[in-house]
Amino acid sequence: MGSLCFSIPNDISVLSFRSLIPFFIRPKREFYIDCKIPGKSGTDYHILLKNAFLLGLDITLVQKKFEIKKEQDRIKQLENNFKNDSLLRDFFTGNKDVSLTLVDLDDRIKRLDDDLNAFKVAEDYYEVQKEADKVEKEAFTLNNKIIMLQNNIDNIDKSLTITPDMNKESVRAVYNESQIHFPDALVKTLNNLEGFYENLISNRKKRLLEQQNKLKLEIAEKKEGAEKLRAKLDKLLQYLGEHRAIDLFIKLGNESAELKMERDNLKKYQTLQASYKTKQRQTEKERILLNENTDQYLSKIESETTALRDYFRTLAKIFYPKSIVGLTIETNEGENQLQFTIDPKIESDDSDGINHVKIFCYDLTILFKGQNHKINFIFHDSRLFDGTDERQKTEMFRIMNRYFSKSGKQYIATVNQNQLEEIKKHLSEAEVEEIITRNTILYLTDDAESGKLLGTTIDLSEKR
Repeated sequence: MGSLCFSIPNDISVLSFRSLIPFFIRPKREFYIDCKIPGKSGTDYHILLKNAFLLGLDITLVQKKFEIKKEQDRIKQLENNFKNDSLLRDFFTGNKDVSLTLVDLDDRIKRLDDDLNAFKVAEDYYEVQKEADKVEKEAFTLNNKIIMLQNNIDNIDKSLTITPDMNKESVRAVYNESQIHFPDALVKTLNNLEGFYENLISNRKKRLLEQQNKLKLEIAEKKEGAEKLRAKLDKLLQYLGEHRAIDLFIKLGNESAELKMERDNLKKYQTLQASYKTKQRQTEKERILLNENTDQYLSKIESETTALRDYFRTLAKIFYPKSIVGLTIETNEGENQLQFTIDPKIESDDSDGINHVKIFCYDLTILFKGQNHKINFIFHDSRLFDGTDERQKTEMFRIMNRYFSKSGKQYIATVNQNQLEEIKKHLSEAEVEEIITRNTILYLTDDAESGKLLGTTIDLSEKR
């Protein structure tokens, strides 16, 4: 049906028999609200595409504007996604400089990678560390013992320097001063006592020296042990200094990886930001160029658009000769998806009656002056005549008779009896005969089943 009735390009999925036929058949109430929107409207772009197609305008221009706006919206959405990224939010708010941050990240990554390259992993790092702690503790304890032994030796040295100041002559001097006779027996006793005391001092000195020598030997032995422990500790510490634990290596590696990821994200952002700015400028240039091309295109087809405008204007003037009426077709330069502005206009067209007249004139314009279709009829429901002034309805019927009778096209309308009576009042008997009587195809009543369209009652309620 699509190929039989319309010249639809293969690459336009929006255009189909189902989407275009409502311009010629308006069966439902909602189809009588806007002359440009019969049927399910879709987006503003879809509406424009269908109207432009049936009016014979170049729909590739419509598509191009849609694609440009779609790309602009995509770029804007991607930028918004970046703005919502916790890492990049500060860069959008101007709190950070991308270039300076990247330099800092490169320095930090280089230091980490240098450490990792020089890193010597010791799987037994913690075991060696425990051993070093143990050796250090043992060395500390041993050094404390050496200090204590050295203190003992120092005490012995002090003891050796202390000698009691007591001898026989001292005793005699005491007796002489007190003028007491110093007997021979006492002299003998003092001689014996002096010898005993000298012997005691000698033995004590010998014992202290022996004890001192023993302590010195013990110190020498412990110092040797301490040197061995110090050498062992130095070796362990050197090993620990040259090696590190595997978990520290992993931690440094993870830190480096995180910084590299952050750097890569910033570089990607920097690249994409530059790309987005370039694309934004490019799409804006394309939009401006498209507007220029569209202006030139409309200038070239001015005779065709003038024919559409004049036809609509001629019809509308029959109903409203003193109103400003017309069909505007011009370039839409706004930042939107619509490349053409198509505006059928009847001044003060806010009432149902005027709106119905506009639908009537617009549909006839598409039928007689439009392009890309092979439809030779229009169907209007009685809703078109609801709320329309009797004289306007009468003019509609006169136009139907004048424009369709010899055109090879057909106008089909379902009209209520009360609407017919209102129209007949403004027609002569000859006009009633010519326009209504001769063209009445079927009378439908609700008196019996036979009086209905299909000869039976059918439930036509819409399922929502």
